[in-house]
Amino acid sequence: MPPSIPDDRRPLILHITGDYPDPTRTPTTVAIKHLIDGLTGCDHLIVSLTRTADPRRLQVRDFKLTGQQNIIAIHHFGLPFGVGLYLSFKAVARQIETLLIERNIRPDMVHSHRLTFDGIAGWLIAAQREIPHVVSVRGEVESKVLRFKPTYRPLIRRILKSAHRIYYVSAWFRPQIEQLAGPQPNKSRPLPNIVANTRPTVTPRPPNKSIVAVANLDIYQKKGIDRLIAAFAMAEARLPGIELDIIGGGSAESTARVSRLIDNTGLQHRIHLRGPLKNDEFLAELPDALALALPSRNETFGMVYTEALFAGVPILYGRGTGIDGHLSGLDVGIALNPDDVSSIAAGLIDLVSNNARYRTAIQTAGPELFRRFDPVRQIALYMADIPAGIPPRMADGAVPASHELTQS
Repeated sequence: MPPSIPDDRRPLILHITGDYPDPTRTPTTVAIKHLIDGLTGCDHLIVSLTRTADPRRLQVRDFKLTGQQNIIAIHHFGLPFGVGLYLSFKAVARQIETLLIERNIRPDMVHSHRLTFDGIAGWLIAAQREIPHVVSVRGEVESKVLRFKPTYRPLIRRILKSAHRIYYVSAWFRPQIEQLAGPQPNKSRPLPNIVANTRPTVTPRPPNKSIVAVANLDIYQKKGIDRLIAAFAMAEARLPGIELDIIGGGSAESTARVSRLIDNTGLQHRIHLRGPLKNDEFLAELPDALALALPSRNETFGMVYTEALFAGVPILYGRGTGIDGHLSGLDVGIALNPDDVSSIAAGLIDLVSNNARYRTAIQTAGPELFRRFDPVRQIALYMADIPAGIPPRMADGAVPASHELTQS
């Protein structure tokens, strides 16, 4: 039988992440926070990393969140474009190891929330301490490293081969990972991001005549807003009475650029920049939307797609990115080339023309959608992974490690 955690001790997971909303950084996604918040059966030390090339901005700050969670926010040195990537994250690993020793913290497992960045540090620490290492695959960052730094492929392969679990947040990137390291079905599974409106049954409401898009306008090109506006203009004659609502904030410069794109179409009366909405406000009005269209490129997951589906709203999304791969076999929206404006235009027409069929399909698929995205099930699967790989501790509770990472 595999070793397990003693009944009188809660497991402690060390999370290494460059995408956590700690108090020292600008706003970022809450996806990892939602996962950790749901893991109430164990304790968590969250090491939140922020890269800086300015030595004057290096810092380490501690934040106690609850009895179960603590944060160490580290602003670490790193050059742009991944220059010196391995050395940078080896230094991060040494810094984390030193902090663990100083604070007498003994994690039972390391979770690296990005394979090709955090994963380097997490792999080194887990190997040093002889504890399990699990990695999340987020295709946005992984694809860049594998494409532009091919010499890192042997290292990434080693990290994957030694991993206790491989979690695919970006299910669309699984084929590329398996091409690199081979299929590893016994330790790989999807881990979709958690959203607030997941439910076991979906009951669509009669829609209004608005297609919605949600995006940070500072990255409007990545989110496909420019191509969506062009596609809507291309299809507008076949979308009588339909409007496009773009929800989200951004800098004054980015907002002005998107506004000019709308002005250039002459459709200001039908394409609206609505500004940001709080998530609860957005979820309250989302079920009334005709469709959600967001042809993003190189999107890690896209929580808004899941939110739309559980609101009974069909979606238009990029093929080979975002939520793609999590919806196999379900006719709940349209996957297409996010760079092809004519395909996006045709997709908008399809979503409008066949809207009732799509909404019925979503209602029918509701139980399967819930099975795939149910946060309670995802948390239970994660918790079941924890004891299986944790080695027994020594009698004094120490970890049999030589602390080589702290040596120069």
